Amino acid sequence: MASAGEQLLFDNGAYRLTGRRLEQPGLVAELVSPACLRITRGGESREVAIPTQLPEGCARLHSSVPVLQAMYALAVQELQANISAEGHLLAGAAWSTVWTRDIAFAAALGTALADPQATRASLESRVRDGVVVQDTGTGGGWPVSTDRVAWALGSWALYQVQGDARWLEWCAQVLINTLKQDAVVLSAEKLLRPGETSFIDWREQSYPDWMTPADIAASYAFGTNVLHYLCRQLLSRMLRELGHDKQAEEAAAAAARLAEAIDDCFWNAGAAHYGMMRTAEGYLDDRVDSLATSLAVLCGLVGEQSAQVMQHLPRSPFGTPVFTPYKASQTPAYHNRSVWPFVEAYVLLAHADVQDAAGACFSMSSLLRAAMAFGTNKENFHAESGEAQDTIQNGDRQLWSVAGMLGMCYYALFGIKYEGDHLVIQPCVPREYRGSHWLTGLRIRNMVLDIHINGYGTEVWSSMVNGKPDSPIIPLDAEGHIQLELELMPAEEMTEAPQPLRAAEDLPEPRWDSPTARELRWHPVPGAASYNVFRNGVAFAATLDCHCTLPPGKAHYNEYTVQAVNGSTTSCFSRPFECPAAGCRSLLEPMKVGEAAEYAVENGQAWLDTRPCTARLDYEETVLAEGTYSIRVFYCNATASLRDSDTCALRELMVNDESVGIFLLPHNTEAGQWEDYTRSVALQVTLPAGTHRFSLCYTPRCTNANGQVNQCMVRQLEITRIS
Repeated sequence: MASAGEQLLFDNGAYRLTGRRLEQPGLVAELVSPACLRITRGGESREVAIPTQLPEGCARLHSSVPVLQAMYALAVQELQANISAEGHLLAGAAWSTVWTRDIAFAAALGTALADPQATRASLESRVRDGVVVQDTGTGGGWPVSTDRVAWALGSWALYQVQGDARWLEWCAQVLINTLKQDAVVLSAEKLLRPGETSFIDWREQSYPDWMTPADIAASYAFGTNVLHYLCRQLLSRMLRELGHDKQAEEAAAAAARLAEAIDDCFWNAGAAHYGMMRTAEGYLDDRVDSLATSLAVLCGLVGEQSAQVMQHLPRSPFGTPVFTPYKASQTPAYHNRSVWPFVEAYVLLAHADVQDAAGACFSMSSLLRAAMAFGTNKENFHAESGEAQDTIQNGDRQLWSVAGMLGMCYYALFGIKYEGDHLVIQPCVPREYRGSHWLTGLRIRNMVLDIHINGYGTEVWSSMVNGKPDSPIIPLDAEGHIQLELELMPAEEMTEAPQPLRAAEDLPEPRWDSPTARELRWHPVPGAASYNVFRNGVAFAATLDCHCTLPPGKAHYNEYTVQAVNGSTTSCFSRPFECPAAGCRSLLEPMKVGEAAEYAVENGQAWLDTRPCTARLDYEETVLAEGTYSIRVFYCNATASLRDSDTCALRELMVNDESVGIFLLPHNTEAGQWEDYTRSVALQVTLPAGTHRFSLCYTPRCTNANGQVNQCMVRQLEITRIS
């Protein structure tokens, strides 16, 4: 019989992991003692110290599988190293700040249990003026990036650990304020929330090449909407805990309406998965977002198809990629072509939730391999090579990667769950990780837990609580030292387990070749066997050629896009090609800025900022027929780069002095390049026949995340009659 250290945990040809040793081409990592990990790469070795004594008050893990014990201890050590002098959890070795999404996901994955004090201080630091602070992102942060509601996951996780009603009251009010602010700018009438795909905030890595930050701001991301659903779901639970039943019911109803809208917008019944993103024009990007899918399973959005969805989640040799298929036009790895350990941790929790031990084994092994290979919990690594140096950007002891390792132990291996007012222990131990595992000194509210699990499986065969036979369900108001002994019952193994899909590339998106209103033409796409042509979001034609003749039409406006196809592999949709009917589009010139002469319109363009003298820009009047119009503004926002800062500009569009919506005018170029103009995303408005006055105004509704810098240059308004 093999010793615990020789116990084979995983071997897929790309790497081999045992209880003490990792082997892959060019790399060996081995626990030479409980206190030392030796990593040998290219003939050179280095040693990483593994702590054998953990901080006072932190739960300890002991296991007959040595790598579990060692990598848990390393994660605890790295968590402590991430605490700043102010007591905040920094995002990692490369970061000197706290990030909203990082601390939110990290708290939910494990830091709320491992260090509630630092977690609380960090969550508090991401609230300003009573609302959650949005991290920087594409085009200048909020409201292009709208995932700050992830904060709800972290704040609720901390409440579950501490049970502090005052904390809960404050958190509920912060979330109410934040959702109200979102509704002002992101439209309270719409159920889905527009904006970027959560942490996948390098637009060139994931979005179609043609999409600008303005296009992203008007698109709908599956992952971000799952977070908005979770926020409402958790807010409802908070309010119910606090006795605010009416408000709780309203939040629950809002969550239910959003869940239905998410299914309608993103679910692909034929492929049995959710698409990653839908453009403002209505086209569904059918890639699989691993984090969003896992969160949707964990919060109950997927329902009866959860197990099927998780079994077919595409994989790479070294883990579950952030999304698949990979974007073919982007060979550098960061979000594209990479595995992020915190995402893998959520994939693991979703596998455990549907009692998929084989999937759990894959994800556990991916997390352990990465920590052993690097001697730290890296931010990410290349999905195909498994190497961190093959990515654009990386960092040691990344907070949410550290938390992912903790969450693997707390919530998957030991199966700690909160159900109503009880704590339930429901372990998930894959057969490969069979043995004895102890988690001792775990502090939750007024109790200290020691948990011992033996065997493998996802079902509890027998359990003892404080030495007496009892179910592993503990009231959250229990006090004192509680010992649990659990024996697991092996599940029947499937003889033919479904094989997960292999992660692969998509096809490059088609590019137009001088299309006209009579004939669409596009350049050939390498690897494409055929092309699908869409008109106004609906499949219009399929062709083997790179052109398509258009029939004459009477519509005021048509929009076309093309998708390359080869079997089950597709491309992203091409840039939409607009075909307005003759006479249905006009350009209005800017006429007057405010009252001050020094801000006069010059060369057809005007400078706008937050000063009263630039608070209003009027355009020339125009006579329009009755109909529905699409209105865009040509603008430039060069206050910062495409990827950074918090200075997305906002301006309210007035027609005849009545508000018809807010233009989001994100960074569209690099800092200082004020000569680069682009079109905004359209606002639609139905107008009666007659003369109309259009104005851009800075109003209180236009306050952005920065609160001070809110600048842009603008040129013409483009008015297109669409019906």
